[in-house]
Amino acid sequence: MLRKIFLVVSAAAVLALPGWAQQGTRLNGTWKLDVAKSNFGQFPPPSSETDVIQITGTSFKQQVTSATQRGSSTYTRACTINGKETPLSPDNPNAHIGPVLLSKILCAWDGDAVVVTEGAKMGGNDLTDKLTFSVSSDGNTMTLTSHITSPTLNADRKMIYERANDSAAPSANGGKAPTAGAMAAIHTGGSHPDLSGTWKLDIAKSNFGQAPPPASETDTIVDNDPSVKITVDQKGGMMGDMSYTEALTTDGQPSSWAGMGGSKVNGTAQWQGNTLVINAKTSFQGSDVTLKNSYTPSADEKTLTEVAHVETNMGNFDLTTVYDKQ
Repeated sequence: MLRKIFLVVSAAAVLALPGWAQQGTRLNGTWKLDVAKSNFGQFPPPSSETDVIQITGTSFKQQVTSATQRGSSTYTRACTINGKETPLSPDNPNAHIGPVLLSKILCAWDGDAVVVTEGAKMGGNDLTDKLTFSVSSDGNTMTLTSHITSPTLNADRKMIYERANDSAAPSANGGKAPTAGAMAAIHTGGSHPDLSGTWKLDIAKSNFGQAPPPASETDTIVDNDPSVKITVDQKGGMMGDMSYTEALTTDGQPSSWAGMGGSKVNGTAQWQGNTLVINAKTSFQGSDVTLKNSYTPSADEKTLTEVAHVETNMGNFDLTTVYDKQ
């Protein structure tokens, strides 16, 4: 898995170059509304709200679950971030934002922020809501501003969200990373899932972001804790055909290895609950790179999910690969 870290860091470095930068991925995750810090203007605030945002390439999706005095509700806002206005018919699922029926939507980048401009009819008048999603430099706070205009209304809202502890590493389905309790359960010698076996990459269930997926990949793992040996056979993809064997020690002790272009990579690997977590740091072309890799088997140990979160000076991105046991 150390070798896999090197490959992911290499891909991150390529994607960080001009023309490959993936904007907005720091918005990905689960966000809890801080009602006290928010300003809803003339609109009544919800008692609670949780948003899950997933940006993959130019695809934007915001899943909202909120609770008010009238009860709870859920809806999904989805669009393509291409700067083009898209008409929405009433039978289009993307037209339904809670009780509001949209007639059009436009999504565009503004730096690292996503701007969603929605059009709707209300009381026989045209209404426009311009929503701007931005995240703080440390990635822990999201700000959503809303400017609503119509012949009878001119209003602004500012909602502040805090990143949920269980969403630091998005998974294949855009869901959550291991819970805080599981992350705190550092493995120190007890039982843990056996990763041994032959694992075949399921490309359809995986999420490679803007990177091209390989044509195929099969991993063979021999897990003799604290030693793990992985043999990888990959065809196609950004790095081309590859076949190699790597060795990993899961005792949490710091180690180093050669990275891309001869750069030094420093990292540790250890069990956290049922998840094997690797943390590594390196540099490439003057840009610091931080990587967190996690490997989590399903409850029946028939599926293995690998989640990589890469942070660079020029942006961040996430990569999720799902493997089926043969």
